[in-house]
Amino acid sequence: MTPVEAVANAHAWFEHHSGWAPPDEGTLEEWLADGMCRAPDDCAVLPRGWCDHGLASWRLILDAI
Repeated sequence: MTPVEAVANAHAWFEHHSGWAPPDEGTLEEWLADGMCRAPDDCAVLPRGWCDHGLASWRLILDAI
């Protein structure tokens, strides 16, 4: 999988799941300081990675916007 594919998967996931919201900047900074991030389904991932479900990290998603 590539980062582009993982971001596309996340956008498709958004279409079928309600109640999601991107993390605020402070939360994202805390995750990155810990060397990790979250995907929209709350899986712990590498900051520029994706989860086993194929969803990009919030860092990748926000960078793509």
